Amino acid sequence: MKKIILSAIVAVCAISANAQIWAGGKLGFNATSGDAYKETETVFTIAPEVGYTLSDNLDVAAALNFTMENNMGGRKDNNYTTIEIEPYARYTFAEAGIAKFFVDGYVGFGSVKPKGVDATTTFKVGVRPGVKVALSDDVCLVSTLGNIGYKTVKDSYNKFGLNLDNAITFGIYFNF
Repeated sequence: MKKIILSAIVAVCAISANAQIWAGGKLGFNATSGDAYKETETVFTIAPEVGYTLSDNLDVAAALNFTMENNMGGRKDNNYTTIEIEPYARYTFAEAGIAKFFVDGYVGFGSVKPKGVDATTTFKVGVRPGVKVALSDDVCLVSTLGNIGYKTVKDSYNKFGLNLDNAITFGIYFNF
C-alpha cells in the first residue's frame, strides 16, 4: 500500500512540476452583410476561460461563452442570446520566437434563447487555428481566426461550415 501511495505522490509531483494554470478570456466580433437578401448579422462574444498546461505542446481548458447575435432583414429578423460551456484541448505545433501557433479541438454545450421564443439546447464540435504571443512569463496575447466545425440547435437547424473570413477573437491570458 505504501508503494502505491508513494507512486501516486511521485506521479502528481511530476505532472505538477510541468504544469501551469492560466486564466483569461477572449472577445469576439463577427459582422456579415449580403446584397442578395439585404441581410446583416452581428455577433459579439465574451468568453472567460481557465486552462492547465500539461506539456510544452498540450493544454486543456474550458471557456464559458456568452454570445449575443442580431440578424436583421431578408428572410430573418431575430435576436439570440447563447450561453455555452466549451471544454477544449490545445495542441501547439510550431514556434517562432515569442509566438506559438496552435490548433484547438473543442466541444460546446449550451442554451440558446431567441427573442420571444423558449430557450433550446445547442451542441457544437470543431477545430480552430490560432497564435499565442508571450509578452512575459506571466502574460500572453491570444488570437484565433475562424474554425471548421459542426453545430446543431435542438428542433431548429444543423450547421457545418468552414469560416476563415471575418470571425476573429482576441484574448489575454495570465499564467500562475
